Amino acid sequence: MSANTERPTNATHNGVIEVSDLPTTRVQRYAQEAEHAHFERKGGQTFLVTDC
Repeated sequence: MSANTERPTNATHNGVIEVSDLPTTRVQRYAQEAEHAHFERKGGQTFLVTDC
């Protein structure tokens, strides 16, 4: 059995998106689209958290 390690591009995120490995321009676009957003760090990862 093989494991698929690719991230889905259209996954439901429930207001939390893991952005650690994303390009800065993409993270900026996500943050601009959200009315209210902030960053959180947990376990060495960075998350963009929005009020959806």
